[in-house]
Amino acid sequence: MPRTLADELLEGAIDFHAHIYPQLTLEESGRVLDHEWAEVARAHGMRGFVMKSHLWPTVAQARVLREVYPGVAAMGSIVLNSNVGGLSPFAAESAVRLGAKVIWMPTYTSANDIKVKAFSRRVAGAYKNKPPQPGAAEGLTVLGKDGKVLPEADAILEIARDADVAVATGHLSAEEGVALARRAKEAGLRKFVYTHPIIHIVDASDAQMREVADLGYVVEFTWISAFPMWQGLDPKKVAATAKLLGAERCIMTTDAQGDVNPTPPEMLRMFIASMLLLGLSAEEVRWMVQRNPARLAGLEG
Repeated sequence: MPRTLADELLEGAIDFHAHIYPQLTLEESGRVLDHEWAEVARAHGMRGFVMKSHLWPTVAQARVLREVYPGVAAMGSIVLNSNVGGLSPFAAESAVRLGAKVIWMPTYTSANDIKVKAFSRRVAGAYKNKPPQPGAAEGLTVLGKDGKVLPEADAILEIARDADVAVATGHLSAEEGVALARRAKEAGLRKFVYTHPIIHIVDASDAQMREVADLGYVVEFTWISAFPMWQGLDPKKVAATAKLLGAERCIMTTDAQGDVNPTPPEMLRMFIASMLLLGLSAEEVRWMVQRNPARLAGLEG
């Protein structure tokens, strides 16, 4: 098999949004187990990946994989859904003290996800019992009735700042994501990711994405968004938005599991190859899959 430019750019890449298996239940399909993810990533020369679960922190699995598979950095994270306490400063602090590299804001228990019937609908279909919604029966939000960022969200930003880890917006609305980015900048947080803002769950405007980028933060594009079986976003939209914002302010990730997909490293290679085909340069792609993820993960150099 000929070696391509996409293969070369995959070497040293970091997937900053890598879903583990199982995601919801043992009955769901999966493409690779965690250790197979690490094996394939190392075989492709990838530098690492951030393990994400909507349900539970992944710090324990990541630590084991780093020990067993030296040479590839498996990194843990936490998603602040209701099952771990929602917008809980304690949950965030405990995760970073155990090595988490990313704190995601709520996904399927966010008010926005529930409103647009996104991943929350899939969770509801998998379980007989509804997930708890502490303090917010309609779902979690980072904004109070006055439109200001809640004190608990403020505290989480400060925890991430002091630990020098990234905060990602999860499935918050576009408006919430921008408001949180503004507050993060005021709090002195260095690492912030606007999570897949161009997909239907968030549907951010160009102006909103540009504002987050102008604050010095990173805008994420996910390959699962452009996969026809899932969200069917035109890859041309991804390429055009990266050009609009500047690739040096963006990242590319997979955000995928399930046996309908290739292995995650192959998905990232497909994403890289597609962006090259659509006119992005190797240097632009390198910013999105190597340099920016490395800075967010604390792996510069």
